[in-house]
Order: sequence, then structure tokens, then C-alpha cells
Amino acid sequence: MVVWRIAACLSVFWLGCAWGQIYKWTDRQGNMHLTGNASRIPSEFRSQVEVERSSPSPPLPASDDAAKAPTTDATVPSESPAKAPARDLLGRGPDYWQQLAREWSDRLQQHVDERDRLQLLYNYTLHVASYTRDVFDRGRVQADITRLEKAIAEVDEQIKAAEAMLGTTLPLEARRLGANPDWLKPPGMMQ
Repeated sequence: MVVWRIAACLSVFWLGCAWGQIYKWTDRQGNMHLTGNASRIPSEFRSQVEVERSSPSPPLPASDDAAKAPTTDATVPSESPAKAPARDLLGRGPDYWQQLAREWSDRLQQHVDERDRLQLLYNYTLHVASYTRDVFDRGRVQADITRLEKAIAEVDEQIKAAEAMLGTTLPLEARRLGANPDWLKPPGMMQ
């Protein structure tokens, strides 16, 4: 289920890139939405929409007069201009990529913590089941065990999806958009 949502978001993102603009907003539950079609944004969220261009604006052409003018000492700058901060093809810098990696790392940690909690509850329920003699109570405990097994399997899938996002998808997306893959590392670990 989570994998399908991620795939759908990435598909919309890539379609938006092809058309030139990506509209991004966050709903009441904190879910981020991306679309390339502004008419699909609910009216209540239109005031908070962020618009991103898929490619940087082209450089302005030099005028013919500037090209023909002779170079003099007055027109040559004495200092080189300050180096512009590094950006990807969409104009996003290391901060964006670090925040994205941090969000996915946090999600992964939450899923791992939830998996540990469910596993402890599962082990306790198994222990209770081994000492339950009443048929009615044993049926309830077995139902709890089945429910916990399903919940653990779902959390395991969410962990795999988050690990895939951090280990494969984000680095590939960073390279595709011209971002330095080191930007996905925490600030203290960047080289």
C-alpha cells in the first residue's frame, strides 16, 4: 500500500517535471501532495501551495553592443563574483535534500520502534496463550495473536519501503536531478 502511494507521488512528480510546474501542498493529516495540474488542488489548500519549476530559467542572451565593446580595465571586475550556492536542476539546495532524508529516516525509526512494540506485545500474548485453559479466552487470545501477526507484517513492509527510499530511490532521484548524493547525508557527515 505504501509502495503504491510512493509510486503514485513520484509519477505525478515526474509528470509535473515534464510539464514545467509542480504544485506541492500539505493536507490536514500532514500528508504531502504533488500535482502538475493546479485545478486538482482543493480550494482550502490553495493558499499554501508551493510552485516549483522543473527547469531553471534560461540565461539571458548577451546584447550585440556588449559583445562588440572593447574590454577595458573599467569593465573587468577586480574580484571574481561570489560563488553561487550549489543547487539541483529544480533550484533546491542541500537543505532540501537533507530535510527529505531526515524525514524518511524519522519514518524508518518510527516504524522500527512500532515493530519492536508489536513484537513485545506478540511475545507476551504468546506467553498468555500458553497458560490459558478456558476455550473462550483461548479463542480471544488466538485472535489477538493473528491480529498482531498481520500488524507486524504491515510494519515490516513499511520498514522495507522506507529503507528502499533511503538506500535507493532518494540517491537515484538526487543524481537524476543533478543534486550531489552527499546532500542526503546529515550535515556533520558531508564532505
